[in-house]
Amino acid sequence: MLEAFRNHKRWLMFVAMVLIIPSFVVTGIYSYNRLREADHSLAQVGEAKISPQMFDMAKREELDRLRSELGDAFRAQMLDTPEARQQILTGLMDRTALNLLLAKGHIGVSEAEAIDIIKSQPGFKKNGQFDPELYQRFLQSQGKSDQMFVREIQGYLANQLVTAAVTNTAMVPQPVLDNLYHIMTTERQVRSRIFNADAFMDQVDIKPEAIKAYYDEHQSDFIAPEHLTVQYVVMSPESFKDEAKPDEETLKTYYEQNQSRFMRPETRQASHILVMDEDDEKAKAKAEKLMADLKAHPETFADVAKKESADPGSAMMGGDLGTFGRGQMVPEFEKAVFTSPVGELVGPVKTQFGYHLIKVTGINKGEPQPYDAVKGRIAKEFEKQAALRAFIEKAEDFTNMVYEQSDSLEPVAEKFGLTIQSATDVTRDGVANPELKKLFNAHVVDSLFEEDALSDHRNTSAIEVEPNVLVAARVVKHFPKAAKPFDEVKGMILDGLKIRAATDLAKAEGEKVLAEVKTSKNLDDFSADTWVSLAKSQGYPSELIAAVNRVPVKDLPAFTGNVVGASYVITYVEAARDPAVEPEAMNNLKAQITQVMARDELKGWYEALREAMGAKVLNQAFIDGAKSED
Repeated sequence: MLEAFRNHKRWLMFVAMVLIIPSFVVTGIYSYNRLREADHSLAQVGEAKISPQMFDMAKREELDRLRSELGDAFRAQMLDTPEARQQILTGLMDRTALNLLLAKGHIGVSEAEAIDIIKSQPGFKKNGQFDPELYQRFLQSQGKSDQMFVREIQGYLANQLVTAAVTNTAMVPQPVLDNLYHIMTTERQVRSRIFNADAFMDQVDIKPEAIKAYYDEHQSDFIAPEHLTVQYVVMSPESFKDEAKPDEETLKTYYEQNQSRFMRPETRQASHILVMDEDDEKAKAKAEKLMADLKAHPETFADVAKKESADPGSAMMGGDLGTFGRGQMVPEFEKAVFTSPVGELVGPVKTQFGYHLIKVTGINKGEPQPYDAVKGRIAKEFEKQAALRAFIEKAEDFTNMVYEQSDSLEPVAEKFGLTIQSATDVTRDGVANPELKKLFNAHVVDSLFEEDALSDHRNTSAIEVEPNVLVAARVVKHFPKAAKPFDEVKGMILDGLKIRAATDLAKAEGEKVLAEVKTSKNLDDFSADTWVSLAKSQGYPSELIAAVNRVPVKDLPAFTGNVVGASYVITYVEAARDPAVEPEAMNNLKAQITQVMARDELKGWYEALREAMGAKVLNQAFIDGAKSED
């Protein structure tokens, strides 16, 4: 079975995903749960129990994934529904059942295999080689040991061995694929004439009583969500930037103590001769011969560069590249230049461009920049550090004061020199103002809708919304969900009724013209011929193409009329054709359909596996939203 894995390199992509987003990797569930009491378990699979703690961990991992994927659209309560809880618990039961199957079947991947996979990942490589430092940095960021991560990869790969055997059985019957391809690519030759609602707006007259009647009948369409008006304060190092203005003596002392931070970087001047050839061996041989000649006659370097160098820009200057610092040249070239003394010939040095013969012609050692040149920079750094120290010193007092004097933000604002600001229309989904989104993250919003803050108007706790940025807020006014007043929405209702009435007029006119052209066949006001399909819409709405495709081929040419948005469109369908099959398009469609079928196959397989392993939910009340009993 491992040999099959070695021969399917595409599975490495799954591992890459693990390295980027190491979520939902649950190993050892069976053995873990056997050591735990299961009085409050949510579900059971065989002898293994799924605890509330395991559920919470899986939920946090899924929330982390959603936060990374959705960005500002993320909401912390996204998974607080019976459907989401059921999905998380089912996922845990699936993985538990699979782990039991692996244990019973003694299916696994060796530690050596897992290590080889880890070492092959581009994210752990530097200059094409596995870099232990990069790997350790990754482990530290995840809070994992090497042994723990290797075990996770072993478990993940073992899971893939089994599930891939299921998904690889998904096959799309050729007749089904052919039919879908036909639906997507069959073309109709069409001409169209559009009757836009805008052209009939001046004929529409909506009475005030019609607007009020619509409001009364559709009040549920005009519900304003529950929202808040809040006050908030922000404390960060920026709050203390004006508290520490250093004097001249302080700045000079700082400069003297940190001169190494204000050094001019070392630069070098060099000349080179570039040798290139499509045949690498020929290029190397030529470069070696030129180097031998130059060592015998170093004074001819400039003349040889002008005659032989494949770098035209520097060749005309005798190979001179001017002065440059570190990081400006490719690594191999830079290393040769910055490790050689003045006047020494170096090479041939191979880079991605070819073979270089190099002569270092000058060295400018790094030296401290004058105090006056860096004074402004030092002042900014000093102020920044002083502000950060002040923030760190006062953050705890700020946090305590917000809690201890929770009936107002004024005391904390006065003590720390902060400005009390206001925000309106704060809903359970956050704020619409993009400038406030970072301050009103999910944690802040959830805190504002807690009972103490909502009913008693207590301050929220001091919440760190970014590194070294604390926010405390309080509810000033709570607006429950309610219908918007008629005066607030009557303009919107009027616009909607006018568009609807104008669309009806456009349709009536279009249907009249449709009846005429069916008899006259007059296409003077129609668009030019266009071949369209669902795969190549040419700007036509998909709903219109679908309507056109429903016209039987035996009835062509034919006219059809359809309401599309706020318009009525008459379409003349002249002919139909099935383009030749494009293998690449067919393969892409097959891959997409196979992927969908593979997911369905795997879902059905997991259902059967759970049943075979005796999986059952032990606490349905938890899934439905009630708190589990302690």
